[in-house]
Order: sequence, then structure tokens, then C-alpha cells
Amino acid sequence: MDKKNSFGAKKELNNDKRFALTYWKIFNISLFGRGMYEVLRIVENWIDSEAKNKWIATVNPEFVMKALKDDDFKTILKETDLNVVDGIGLIWAREVMKKNNWFKVGVEILQGKHKENLVSGADLMPELCKLASKKDYKVFFLGGFGDRAERTAKYFRSQFSDFKSQTDFRCQFSSGEPEFNNKEVLDKINKFKPDILFVAYGMKKQEEWIKNNRYKADFGVAIGVGRSFDYYSGDLKRASKFFKKTGTEWFYSLIKEPKRIKRQVVLPKFIWKVLTR
Repeated sequence: MDKKNSFGAKKELNNDKRFALTYWKIFNISLFGRGMYEVLRIVENWIDSEAKNKWIATVNPEFVMKALKDDDFKTILKETDLNVVDGIGLIWAREVMKKNNWFKVGVEILQGKHKENLVSGADLMPELCKLASKKDYKVFFLGGFGDRAERTAKYFRSQFSDFKSQTDFRCQFSSGEPEFNNKEVLDKINKFKPDILFVAYGMKKQEEWIKNNRYKADFGVAIGVGRSFDYYSGDLKRASKFFKKTGTEWFYSLIKEPKRIKRQVVLPKFIWKVLTR
């Protein structure tokens, strides 16, 4: 009898033929076209099959625009095992590329539609930690400002320490950026051998770190999660349900941190790029 995973599906890696229909491209960047359930199932299958050095990137419109200007970054996004859709702008672009009316799609998104294939890094983290608690996976939190990795690890320990399947959420952390202590960081990772490695250095820097250290570090799957540690360390409040439903969390972040305006100007450029492709 085939062994099944915690989602009730047969254990299989994502090279199944039916997965070929779940990928789509935007400006030659491949994106996974399914939602959270399938991403969690793939990660579980990787870990349970003892796969090593798998890599997930959480791609948003800013990633795409950066890749269009930076060939090295575009190459990096081609080396990952899975690029998930972390940005409602990409969902909008996909629908527009299907010849759907851009304004109509925009209105539908504001009404909360078309979000079933959205997998943000900030939402993926707690789901993976929940899975790790159930399956006794080891998790490592790397990066963030100050001691945010430590406080993020503490938060998830408090959330999942009472699961019946185990007595403690097994995780470690290393805060800050590794410019001057990368060997120490790698030693700590390799001693712990995490099944899941969350890397929070921000766009591009975290992807470059994973690329450069992918085969030096002993882990199951690495995921770049941007500013997710900011939320779970308690330093930054996440947007309300209204902003999440309408896909405008980026606007909430801009309100809370006006200095992000320099990064957010990429969004109208992305929209124009899609409309004039």
C-alpha cells in the first residue's frame, strides 16, 4: 500500500506529469500556478523523501522588474526548484496575458477574487512551521535585522509547543547578515541540519546567499522570505483582513513605512510593462 502524506495524497515529487500544467511564465520567468496546499504537499514530499538543497523563491512584481534589468538575478530565478507567486500583481498580469480586460480583472481582485494561487512568504512561513511541528521537522531562521530571527523562532515555539505529535517545535536561529561570519553561520546550519531553512535578507540578497551557499549548507529546502521576520518578531504589524482580501497589503506597508516609496514606484512600471508587452 502506498504511503500517504499528511494531506492524504500519495507521496510523490513534483516531477509528476500533471504538474506540467501548473506552471506559467511572465517575461520568461517560470512561476508555480497552484496554491498553498500544493506547495506544502511538495515540500513535505521533498523532506520525507530526504531530498537535499531544494530551493523556493517567493516572487513578486519587484522580483520580475529587477530580473528584467539584472541578468544575474534572472539567472538565479531559473536555478530555483519552485517560484511561488507572492504578489497579487502577478495574478493580475497572468489574467491580462490571457487577453482578459485589465480593468475588469483589477476590479475583481479588489473584490477578493483570483487569490487561490497566491502564496506569500509571510503566509507560507506559519503553514510550514505548523507542518514542521506535526512532522517533527527541524527549522532554521536565518537573517533579519537585529535579533528578529531569535524572536521569530521564539514566536513559533510558543505557537506550536503544545502539539500532540511532539513536545517542542525544534528550531534554531542566526540573526543579522553573514558578511563577516558566514563560516560560523554555515557551521551552525550544518550542525543542526534543518529540514526547512528560512532566509530573510531581503530580495536579491537572500537569493544570492542561497545560490552561493546552497551546496555548502546541509538543509532540505531553503526559502527566501523577505521581511517575514519583521512580522513574526512583533516589530511590524501585518495588514488587516481588508487589505489582504483586496490584495493591497503593499499599500498598507507603504502607509506604515513611507520610506518604502522608492521601492513601490516599481509597481506602476510593472503595470505599464504588462500592458505594453
